[in-house]
Amino acid sequence: MTLRIPQLPSPHFSRTGKLGIALTAVFLVFAVLSPELGPSPDSQRLAEILDAPSRDHLMGTDQLGRDQLSRIAVGARNSLLTVVTVVAVSGVGGGLIGLLSGFMGGKTDLLVQRGVDALMSMPLVVLVLAVVAAAGTSFLAVTLAIGVAFMPVTIRVARSSVVSLRSSGYVAAAHVSGASTGRIILRHLVPNAAGPWAIVAGSQAAAAVLVEAALAFLGVAPGRITLGGLLGGEAQTFMYGAPWLILWPGVTLALLALTANLLGEWVADNASTRPGA
Repeated sequence: MTLRIPQLPSPHFSRTGKLGIALTAVFLVFAVLSPELGPSPDSQRLAEILDAPSRDHLMGTDQLGRDQLSRIAVGARNSLLTVVTVVAVSGVGGGLIGLLSGFMGGKTDLLVQRGVDALMSMPLVVLVLAVVAAAGTSFLAVTLAIGVAFMPVTIRVARSSVVSLRSSGYVAAAHVSGASTGRIILRHLVPNAAGPWAIVAGSQAAAAVLVEAALAFLGVAPGRITLGGLLGGEAQTFMYGAPWLILWPGVTLALLALTANLLGEWVADNASTRPGA
């Protein structure tokens, strides 16, 4: 028996999608090239402390004479890395757990769902802080903590999709033909459950930007340049005399969150037209 997998339609590029992709490209270029073209983000120039934006320092300098543009670019790079890592951890890890939970059913499904209930009963920031307290405050620990905090929603969505698909005709045909569990999941369930799965991953991208910024603002990841960290700490002390210390990091953070939202909406629009959405 020959099993045919539905062909996925080509991506649809709406105005929102084009704008989101364009802004993403701009942020990638800015985050990758700006620190290399400007002064070192850690280079202190005591003669240029709290200089206003000028030709030499387009976004001014901070209380130690460090170039704000270079530091914001590094912060944007770290935020992008955080988003990619969080979406990968939550989307891949949570999605696979949800797929297995929905496909296996029985005690396995019950155990997984009770664990998800326990995680979802905790506020997001509290859950992230609990994981960070156990794993540390390194970049990897913080991103993994945010990813783990986002996993329950992905698990629920992936499980719901699989529960509705496992009784479908093509899955039954795959069982009759002797296909292994792994083959059924990878060849038949994953492509058809990709729609809701992608929608959740897209919506979590913008949330990851803001959660990471909130944690950095609270000083959870000391020693690492982040957009949230640039908004907190000593910037709060000097912001009245040097408003650019919080203006440009805030604008960059808002634009990055907007970019993630637009990109997420584009992913959701395309995923809603795919099988399983």
